[in-house]
Amino acid sequence: MNKKLTSLLFLFLLSCNVDSSTEFGIGSPEPFYGDMSEGMSMSRSESLSQGDYIVKTAYGSVDVSSGSFNQKVNEFKILIDKYEGYITNTYLSTNYQGLRSYNLTSSIPAESFDEFLIEVEKVSKFSNININANDVTTYVLNIDSRLNSLLNEKADLEEIKAEAKTTSEKLEVQSQLRYINQDIEILEDQKNYYETSVSYSTLSLEIREGSGISLFSWNYYVQRALGWIEGLVGITISLSIVLVPLGILIITYRRFKNNK
Repeated sequence: MNKKLTSLLFLFLLSCNVDSSTEFGIGSPEPFYGDMSEGMSMSRSESLSQGDYIVKTAYGSVDVSSGSFNQKVNEFKILIDKYEGYITNTYLSTNYQGLRSYNLTSSIPAESFDEFLIEVEKVSKFSNININANDVTTYVLNIDSRLNSLLNEKADLEEIKAEAKTTSEKLEVQSQLRYINQDIEILEDQKNYYETSVSYSTLSLEIREGSGISLFSWNYYVQRALGWIEGLVGITISLSIVLVPLGILIITYRRFKNNK
């Protein structure tokens, strides 16, 4: 390798080592915590300000009657379609009383999320609701800063590669470019993750059947009685499986003994 090219490559690698860098897992949406001022262009820093990237999530529950349970679930699904959202997860469970609980997670366009929550409460009042707003603008700024720095490093490496005279020189620079490109792809994936999270807000809704039954309600005592009867029947059947064959063996043994 000629001295000029060697010196350029050495200075470039030295500058890369001096710059603080963070390792990322491929496809990981974890934010990059770095120096926000490093490599950030003035136009980009002015175009974003605190609060531009807000991720909204809500967790709520509603109580519905047994007779309207399926109807309410369908109404919530129709409402999600109305607001051009989509369902990401559902889970149906039943408790010891036989009462159902339907967990529904949906993603709704962020600009319609507040209005969507109002419409949800028109279908059924929230028993409880918790809304979180997470400002991730700093993370996006950090990603932009690091991307600008890596793109500049990539451009410098490509210039060095263009001046390379031998195959070994080009391969050495190409190896460095490969790592730079990998980091760029990871950062771009992270930025896409945040942009998607900002574009859609999430509601995790639990639809509970017959929750909050009063101790003074006949339904409460009927359900408790049915539960006790079910338990008693189960115990009786279990004992019968053991005791009936045992009784038959005892009777058979006694008859056999008396016949001797």
